[in-house]
Amino acid sequence: MPKVIKKKPARKKSVEESEVKSAALQALDKIKERQRHFIIGVSVIAAVVALFLGTSLYSTSQYKKASSLEREASNFYYGENIVAALPEKERLNKALELFTRSTEVKVTPTNLFYLGNTHFKLKDYENAINAYNRFTKRFSSEKAILPLVYQKLTSAYFKAGNTEAALETLGRLATMEGGIFKDTALLYEARYLEGAGKKEASLDKYREIFTQFPSSPWAAEANAKVSSEEVKKAGDKTAAVPGGETEQKPEDTAGTK
Repeated sequence: MPKVIKKKPARKKSVEESEVKSAALQALDKIKERQRHFIIGVSVIAAVVALFLGTSLYSTSQYKKASSLEREASNFYYGENIVAALPEKERLNKALELFTRSTEVKVTPTNLFYLGNTHFKLKDYENAINAYNRFTKRFSSEKAILPLVYQKLTSAYFKAGNTEAALETLGRLATMEGGIFKDTALLYEARYLEGAGKKEASLDKYREIFTQFPSSPWAAEANAKVSSEEVKKAGDKTAAVPGGETEQKPEDTAGTK
């Protein structure tokens, strides 16, 4: 019998060659896409860092320039370290020019405060008010200087004849930091009332200062104002005795004939 030849079964290809190429290309595309995203991310970070460094350097440079102008302005403001003595108005005008330039370069709490002070010294109360109000809006967190700004702003309003705004500002000062500046606010109000001829109202404010704030630096002044007025009133009552003679106590006449 003829021998039967068995055919070997054909091997199955696990993956077609085209499929392998397609998968490889897809993987390569994903790698390239990730690389592209990485490069973009790094570029963005580098740009942000460069912008931050550039801004910081510029800000530092501007701050130094503003500070230099402010120091020079302060010399004229106080009349110190200047080459030649100047009349007060000329000296203050020079200080004003330099403080203004300093704020134009970079506004800081101190140059803006002294800009207002210089206007105040030159009796330009409206511009002083503008500078102080700019401070309260821009540097409201500057708790060390803000009470002084409110005091100067109050004085500027009084000088400008705006009593309502002055008293409103004192109200803001009185409520700062839990009321630790209320004695100062009361003093300014008492002085205003005294100057306006409202004597009894001013005395009430002075009494409130030394009774509620006995350790206040203004307590001595307030007490002196009230004591002086009480002595004056007692003298007026004595002078009102008929005949203009002072009354004598019984013991003053004892032993006399």
